[in-house]
Amino acid sequence: MTGQALKLKQASAVLQVPPKELQNLVQFGVVKPKRSEGTYFFDANTLLKAKFAFCLKQSLGTPAARLSKWMDVFSASEERLKIENPTYVLFVYRVTSGEQPPMKLAVPFRALREQIEKRMSQLYLYKDLPRGRKRRGWKKEFLASLAEAAKDMGQTSEEEILNEVRTYRKKRRRMPEITVAAEG
Repeated sequence: MTGQALKLKQASAVLQVPPKELQNLVQFGVVKPKRSEGTYFFDANTLLKAKFAFCLKQSLGTPAARLSKWMDVFSASEERLKIENPTYVLFVYRVTSGEQPPMKLAVPFRALREQIEKRMSQLYLYKDLPRGRKRRGWKKEFLASLAEAAKDMGQTSEEEILNEVRTYRKKRRRMPEITVAAEG
């Protein structure tokens, strides 16, 4: 992967997550990017760790403290994973100590890595803009994009817009697909 360092907003665009979500992972110590003069810089390996953390958080709904522990275990085996480049990384864990057999969770390592490499090659799309609206002509650009969106919408009623938003939100809240596979 490339050795380019990205700021938080660029990194969130590459990972396809909201900047606030990535910022929360950094603040809770789940992802530990390099810091210089108050700015966090994400390299390709840190992006991979963040993508891994988002997969775990999204699939398990894991709290930050537990997610941090999972990422520490992942980081400890990271050098070996770079060499082997497995298709999946398999986590084996016990929820409670006792006689229960351990649970296993497989995360698609190679697919996540390839996805980040692909998105990093399109980095020129994600400009590093200054904070706020300090760019010259930003108001004209904003109004032009609103006018363009209004043309695309046509004569759409407020009720139709609300129904579309509700439909979209319902799709996002769908329960995850869970399958069972036998292992030999």
